[in-house]
Amino acid sequence: MKKIFFLITFCALACFAGDYWNAESGASAMKFLYLKSSPRMAALGGAGIALPQSASEVSRNPLAMLTSSEAEFGLNQIIFAEDVEASFTSLYYALPYKHFAFSAGLEFLGYGDLEGRDEDGFLTGEYSSSAYALQVGVGFSPNMFKWAFTARLASQTIDDETALGFLVDGGVSVLLNKYVAFGAVITNAGYVTAYDSKHEVPPTALQSGITLQIPDVSIFDFALHADLYRRADSDMHFFSGLEIAYLKILVLRVGYAVRPDTEDGVSGGLGVCFGGISVDYAYEANPSLGGNHHLRLGLAF
Repeated sequence: MKKIFFLITFCALACFAGDYWNAESGASAMKFLYLKSSPRMAALGGAGIALPQSASEVSRNPLAMLTSSEAEFGLNQIIFAEDVEASFTSLYYALPYKHFAFSAGLEFLGYGDLEGRDEDGFLTGEYSSSAYALQVGVGFSPNMFKWAFTARLASQTIDDETALGFLVDGGVSVLLNKYVAFGAVITNAGYVTAYDSKHEVPPTALQSGITLQIPDVSIFDFALHADLYRRADSDMHFFSGLEIAYLKILVLRVGYAVRPDTEDGVSGGLGVCFGGISVDYAYEANPSLGGNHHLRLGLAF
């Protein structure tokens, strides 16, 4: 286990330090793949990669397909701030089989009419834009060590130009003991076709994190998360979050994200699980545009 732990740590640090990650700021395409698609990750400020709680996180963390002993299906929805005319919806499905798990997901981002302007800033007309991603994945969890992979086809259309992305995610995690978990995930590594005759950088990102959990304290469970995040065209981000669960039925969450290249953000939310039905809500503050609301409805069967 020590060898596995140090191997994961080495790979994570190598990716963070490599020249591959020095793309020009804002250069990557398909930025909808950066959105926190699940309310839990949004509420925790993006943290919690080492210990996902449901398959709702599978579009950003392939390890999430290994969280359930039952089949799970659900829907995530983002309601953007009033000034953002867009809608985001994602569907997910996970099926466990012995030590394996299989997953599928679909996400769609639609915009309202966008204004086109020339080099002098004069209005030239309006155009539409949309994006989607379709993915399938497999994971394996024989013991305390877990791994998972996801393959993704993504598309983004602006006016009459379309770019395609052929991307993969991969993740590993180690439960060191009942208190500490460590994980690292790389997302959206691959190839993006040229858009408008210009080369596009794939939206590759790496996140590694550690979770300290204190289970069975009276009727409460506690989990504290700390993650590092680096996108190919961004500075290092630091995410932190706290979860407090009451009888595994009600979960309260709060998070804080330190983002040197944009703005820091506070977030929070809650989750309710009753039988096989679960509902999550999160509010993610954005100092420039206002806050986003995240909703989830999940069903285990």
